[in-house]
Amino acid sequence: MTRPWALLISLIGLTAVGMATLFLVNRPDQAEPSRFLIGFLIGLPIFLLIMVRLGYRWATMASVIYGTVGLALDLSTMVQLITKDQPTVAALTASGLSGLLNFLVISFGGRAFLTRD
Repeated sequence: MTRPWALLISLIGLTAVGMATLFLVNRPDQAEPSRFLIGFLIGLPIFLLIMVRLGYRWATMASVIYGTVGLALDLSTMVQLITKDQPTVAALTASGLSGLLNFLVISFGGRAFLTRD
């Protein structure tokens, strides 16, 4: 049984971008990020990474669903940042990179789900 290494690497990248986003959001002049945000950006990709690595077939489809929701959130965040008066480069870069990784999770996860035995 082959492991979907591209999906695993994409999930690791999403976890890293999620940690970077939390550092971006966690500034002294703003409130502490919510537990839901921390769980969505870091906890869920780590959980999916472990489940995909263990070989659960449902985890690849759950990764596709997570990537779809994440891509929609990234696109809406980028549109909001662009239409504001002064978009921040760091936030646009983080959303763009996260959107790219979410697209890769959708692509590689869908392929892994359809080709596994």
